Amino acid sequence: MKKEKMVSFVSTYTITTNRVEDFSSCHNRTLIWETARPYVFMRTTADNRVIIGGLDENTAYPEVRDSKLMNKKDLLVQEFNKLFPDIKIRPVYYSAAFYGGTVDGLPIIGIYDEAPNSYFLFGFGDNGTVYSQILSKILTENIVTGASKDLDLYLQTRPLLKKEK
Repeated sequence: MKKEKMVSFVSTYTITTNRVEDFSSCHNRTLIWETARPYVFMRTTADNRVIIGGLDENTAYPEVRDSKLMNKKDLLVQEFNKLFPDIKIRPVYYSAAFYGGTVDGLPIIGIYDEAPNSYFLFGFGDNGTVYSQILSKILTENIVTGASKDLDLYLQTRPLLKKEK
């Protein structure tokens, strides 16, 4: 099978902390999501933990990704401490994972000569579940009726818009 050219993966990292007794310095236990690159996000859980994640890197090799986990764990704690120095946390759980996306942000329906009578649905990113639902309806329509007016919007062969500078 060929590598899909419209897809890329980054490595991302998360930690989940110990239970925190006092969130009084965190206004309404606010969700924080930076728009910087690399970004960091922070949110609290129902059982008084903090999930901190981000610091993505452009590597698609698991060995490279995993070798950075301990350093990224420490850096995520440091990012939290910059904003909330009075809340004492320690990572209890931590992980590294791949996070996928497409070059134009849309999901892909792949139809490949090497896999006849098959469809591949690629719903990536934060909206992957939503995309999967939408594309599954398009695929169902195409299979049952023989056509879908929306299929071409999501095919891997669709034309890409050029970004304006």
